[in-house]
Amino acid sequence: MHALARILIAGVALAVLPAVAQVKTDPAPDRFDAADANHDGKVDRAEYDGFVDEMVLLRDTNRDGRLDRDEVGSHAAARFDKIDANHDGSLSFEEIDAFSGPDFAAMDANGDGGIDRNEAASAAKADKASK
Repeated sequence: MHALARILIAGVALAVLPAVAQVKTDPAPDRFDAADANHDGKVDRAEYDGFVDEMVLLRDTNRDGRLDRDEVGSHAAARFDKIDANHDGSLSFEEIDAFSGPDFAAMDANGDGGIDRNEAASAAKADKASK
């Protein structure tokens, strides 16, 4: 009986393995690729604003239209107090929009109206170094 069970299990495994091997998952896009909606190698202001808005909507877990400190997560905790202009402990879309303008300008190092991959990497490196 044990030999028959092993043969059945081996047969099922051999039948399933080719199907599993064919399933390929695409890697998650990095943040730059996700923001570069038209895939031209630059993130312009409209793409940046759209990406920021999408991130806010994804993080607003209680769907109150604001981001609380716990919804922001550790990666943006250092910026939370800068963005929270009225110091009410949450971030509104207006506060985030007011912050995103200067944030975009700072990342657009050459002032051409778009953030390329090198500028994004430099900004990320500078942000990481400031923590």
